Amino acid sequence: MRLRVLACVAWVLAIVYTLLVAPSLQNPDFKREVDSHGASTVTLEVKSEPVEVRGFNHSTRLQVAVEVLEPKRLSGRSGLLNSSSFPRGIGSGVRLRAVITFGSSHRFGVDFKASLKHVIEIQNSTSVDGFGVIRASFLKSLRGLSSDSAGLVAGLAIGDDSKISSATTADFKKVSLTHLTAVSGANCAIVLSALALLFGLLPIPRKLRIFLSFVAIACYLELVGPQPSVLRASVMVGFVLLGQLFGRKLNPLDAISLSVIALFCYEPWLSLDYGFALSALATVGLLVLTPPLSQRLEKRLPAWLSLMVAVTLAAQIMCFPVLLMLQPQLPVYSVIANLLAEPMVLPITIIGLMACLLAPVVPIVSGSLSFLASIPASFVIFVAHSLAQAPMSSINWFSGSLGLVLGISVTICLVALLVNSRRAIKSVAGFVLLIISVLFLAQNSAVAISDTHFYSGNFTIVNCDVGQGDALVIRSSGKVAVVDVGREDPAIDECLTKLGVSRIDLLVLTHFDMDHIGGVQGAITGREVGLALLTSFSDTRPGADFAQLLLKARGIPMFKAERGMKGKLGAFDWLVLSPHRGAPEAQDSNDGSVTMLWEDQQIALLTLADLGERGQLRVGQEQGDLLSSGFGGRAVIVKVAHHGSADQAAEFYEAFKPQIALISVGLHNSYGHPTDRTLNFLNEIGSQILRTDLQGAIGVTETSAGLELSVAGRS
Repeated sequence: MRLRVLACVAWVLAIVYTLLVAPSLQNPDFKREVDSHGASTVTLEVKSEPVEVRGFNHSTRLQVAVEVLEPKRLSGRSGLLNSSSFPRGIGSGVRLRAVITFGSSHRFGVDFKASLKHVIEIQNSTSVDGFGVIRASFLKSLRGLSSDSAGLVAGLAIGDDSKISSATTADFKKVSLTHLTAVSGANCAIVLSALALLFGLLPIPRKLRIFLSFVAIACYLELVGPQPSVLRASVMVGFVLLGQLFGRKLNPLDAISLSVIALFCYEPWLSLDYGFALSALATVGLLVLTPPLSQRLEKRLPAWLSLMVAVTLAAQIMCFPVLLMLQPQLPVYSVIANLLAEPMVLPITIIGLMACLLAPVVPIVSGSLSFLASIPASFVIFVAHSLAQAPMSSINWFSGSLGLVLGISVTICLVALLVNSRRAIKSVAGFVLLIISVLFLAQNSAVAISDTHFYSGNFTIVNCDVGQGDALVIRSSGKVAVVDVGREDPAIDECLTKLGVSRIDLLVLTHFDMDHIGGVQGAITGREVGLALLTSFSDTRPGADFAQLLLKARGIPMFKAERGMKGKLGAFDWLVLSPHRGAPEAQDSNDGSVTMLWEDQQIALLTLADLGERGQLRVGQEQGDLLSSGFGGRAVIVKVAHHGSADQAAEFYEAFKPQIALISVGLHNSYGHPTDRTLNFLNEIGSQILRTDLQGAIGVTETSAGLELSVAGRS
C-alpha cells in the first residue's frame, strides 16, 4: 500500500518538477531559442516518416521526429517538426537544412516542437542502425488487403501508424480503438508472454530464461522505440523478473508502482504524457476493477464474456478523465468495438512481428505474413468504420475544466461503488453519479434540440464550424457558393451534408493555406461543382498542387480570380476586390487571398479570407468609395480576416462599419485567435461578434422583418 501511495506522490512531484523546475534548468541558449519563438536556421536529421496528427482544435498537420545537428549549441536536441506539407522525399534518415520556429514541449523524449518555415537544402546520405534497417525492410515489404489494414499491421507490430488514413484514424478515435493503431503495453505483454512460453519449452536454466527475457525486452524497445506505454510495460515486467531472480513473487500493483516511481526518476516529462497515463491507469484498472466487475457480470453473462466485458470496462473507467482531455465525448459503442476487436490483436501482433523480423532476410515471406496479418486487421477496420457511422456513435461530454472535474468524479465514484464495502460511501458515490447523469442528460438534450433546429433552417449564410479554418456557405434561389473548405474533409462534409448541399455552383478557394483548402476533397466528393474560383497568387507549395490537381481530375472548371471580376449567384451579385491579375502586389499567400463582396437586396457580405493589415489598407484605398457608400442601407456582414488575428487595419473596418462580424476560429487554438485587439475595435464600431469557437456553426437568414441569427452551439 505504501508503494502505491508513493507512486501517486511521485506522479504529482514529477508534474510539479516538469512544469516549474525543469524549464529553469534548460541550456540557456536552447531555452532562449524556444522562448523567443523566432525563426532559426538549423540542420536536422529526420528520425521518422511523416505522420498526420490532430491538434486540440481539430486541425491536422504533418509531423516528423527530428534531431538537431547544427548549430553546435543546439546539437543533440530531439523534437517534433510540424508542417502543413513536407517536400517529397522527406523520411527517416534524411537531413534537412531549414528555417524553423522553435516552441516548447511537455512530451517525453521531446525537447521542442517546431514549425517548418522554409527548406533550404535536402540531403539523403545518412546512416541507419540495424533496427532501422529491419523497420525499413518491413515497411517496404508490407502487404495487405487494403492500405489501411497493412497500416494497422505496421502499427501493432512496430508502432508505425503512418500508413493508416486519417479517416480510419478518426473512426478509431470515435469508437475508442485508438490504442490499436500503435504499439502499447498490451502488445508488449503479448510479445513477452509468447517469449516466456517459448523459453519455458526450452531445456534451459531459470536464470538463463530470465536473462534472455531481459535481452528480449531491450531488443523490443529498440525495435519499436521507447514509446511511453511500452516503457511502462517493460519496466514493470523487469521488476517482476527481478523478483523471480531473487526468488520473490512481486504483487502486480507493487510492480506497476515501482515502474512509475523509477520512470519518473529517470524522466519526469513522462508525467505529462497521455500515452503513459493511459497505459498506467489502464493497468491499474485491470488489476483493481476487473475482479469485482466480472463477479457482478457473471450473474447475467457467461463467464468468458463477463471477463472480456469487465476487462474493457475496467480500463475505460480508470482512463475516463484522460480520455476526456483528448476528446470530450463518450464513445457509445466502445465496449462493443473493443469486444470485437481485441481478440484480433494477438494474431496481428505476433504474425506482424514475425513478418518484421524476416523482412531483411526473406522479404517475400515477410510480405506473405503481413498479408495474412492484414486479414484480421481488415475485420478490426470494418468494425471501426461500421460503428463510427452508426447512429449516435458519440455523445458530447462537458467541455473545459468542468468536464475534467466531472470526469474525475465519475471515475472516483465508480471505483468506490465497485471496491468499497462501506454503505455510507457507496450511497454518496451513487448520489453524485445520479446528479452528474441528470446534468449530462440535460446538456445533451439541449444540444440535440439546438442542433436539429439549426441545420433545418433556411439560411442565406452559414459559417460552418471547421475548427481553426474557414468555410462559409452562401445560398440564394437554389444556388450555393462555398468559400473555403477548412482543413479536414470530415468537418466540411458534415456541415454540407447537414445543410443538404448536393451541388456547389461556385467553389472559392481564397488561397492555398491548408486551413482553407485542406478539406477540398470532403467538400466535392459526392457533389456536383459548377466552377472553382482560385487565387491568382503564384503558390508553389504542395497544398496548391494537391488542390488544383484534385479539381482538374474531377473535371471542375477553374478560373483565376482578379480584381474587378463579377458574377451572380441567385439573387447575389459578387465582386472580387483583390488581388489584381497575377497578384503582383502580394507579399505572401495571405496577402494574395481572394477577397469578395456579395450583395443582394438585404445583405452586403465581405469575405476577407486571411488578408492582413497591409492588404486591407490597399483594398481600402482602391475601393474607398464603395466601402464608405453605406451599401444602399443593406445590413453589412464581414467574415473577419485571418480568424481574428491581430494583423488587421481597424480603419478599414471602420470605413464600412459591419453590423455583424463572423469569426471562424478553432476552440483553444494555439495562435491566440481571436486577439483582444481585434475584438476591441469590432466592439467599438458596434459590430455583433459571432464566433465558431464559442457558438459553433453560425447561420444568417433573410426574412421580411430583417435578418435572423442562429447558432448551432458547441458540440
